[in-house]
Amino acid sequence: MTGDVSVTLQERRLHWGALTLSATGPRETLRKKLAEAAPEIPWSERLEDACYRLTAAVREGEPIVELTGAEDAPPVRELLPRLLYEGQVSMVFADGDTGKSLLALALAIAMRSGAALPFGLRPTVTVPVAFLDYETSSAVHDERLRLLSAGLGLVPPPRLYYKRLYRPLVDEAAALAPELARRHVGLVVVDSMIFALATGEGFHEPVTAFFNALRLLAPAAVLVLSHITGADARGNAPARPFAGVFAFNGPHGPIWEAKRDPDITDATAIALTCRKANNLARKPEPFGLRFVPGDQRITVEPFDLTSAAPQTVVGATLAYRIRLALATADLTTPQLAETLKVDDATLRTTLRRAKAQGAIADLGAQGKAILWGLPR
Repeated sequence: MTGDVSVTLQERRLHWGALTLSATGPRETLRKKLAEAAPEIPWSERLEDACYRLTAAVREGEPIVELTGAEDAPPVRELLPRLLYEGQVSMVFADGDTGKSLLALALAIAMRSGAALPFGLRPTVTVPVAFLDYETSSAVHDERLRLLSAGLGLVPPPRLYYKRLYRPLVDEAAALAPELARRHVGLVVVDSMIFALATGEGFHEPVTAFFNALRLLAPAAVLVLSHITGADARGNAPARPFAGVFAFNGPHGPIWEAKRDPDITDATAIALTCRKANNLARKPEPFGLRFVPGDQRITVEPFDLTSAAPQTVVGATLAYRIRLALATADLTTPQLAETLKVDDATLRTTLRRAKAQGAIADLGAQGKAILWGLPR
């Protein structure tokens, strides 16, 4: 067990350096140095006690507790419906220039102020928020904070904690955790994961170390922003977070894929599809947000996914995409297959299941095909 040891006496620094806590030789060398600087202090006892207590605390970890299954056991507290949970890590992943940082800042503003966003995104509590930034600068986020707050009618803007980071999160978390705890931070945004990873063989060790480091930030909720692979960015299929299965399985809160509608140029229109629904009874349906620039403000509006380009909801279930297509027009089976780019057998199976559930209606034959629509 090693650590950085800093010794001060009446604001005068006597020592700073790395120390193997259980090694008696280096500890004795440090004792002699300190005794020369301040002989009146029993350095041997203090060093021995400090090194022993710190080593024991790290080795002990969290205490063993008993699970009882009692009905009155406190559930995981929901901070923002479908997205943020106390002590849990959630993720939003997307290609570059999707609007991930803008989305995260809007969620941060809502969590700090209590302001409601579209689609029921109303915080259950308000908490201090910290933004850990690996990508840009405080000036960029300060400007966005002002514009988004004005769009939400929040003048002056709520205050958010911000820290620009350069080193891997595993090297920062131990010092960050007590600082954030002292400020009672309830939400931490990490923007973004790929720049917060340490180097290592393959991805599994840096990624698992990253998520282990995030556990130090509990009981705060954590929102991690992440990217997708180049192959996923070039394709037209559901994507996965960059860094493989470990990045997908690391968060124990919900994971949402974000896609920007390329056909909308007067706003940043983002469709969000839940790809993993930890803590939720079932996966929530996709929803969308539009960030509309205006005169000294950015307004957050609902994004009606019935008008979205098909590729923005490609990560949603086929049943949902069928209902989305039928929301604007009744279509035959071949027309649905062409619109959704799906094979006939898969489509027919999903249509039968959706009809049995009452989600869609068979409107009768149109020529040799069945015409489908939403229940009237």
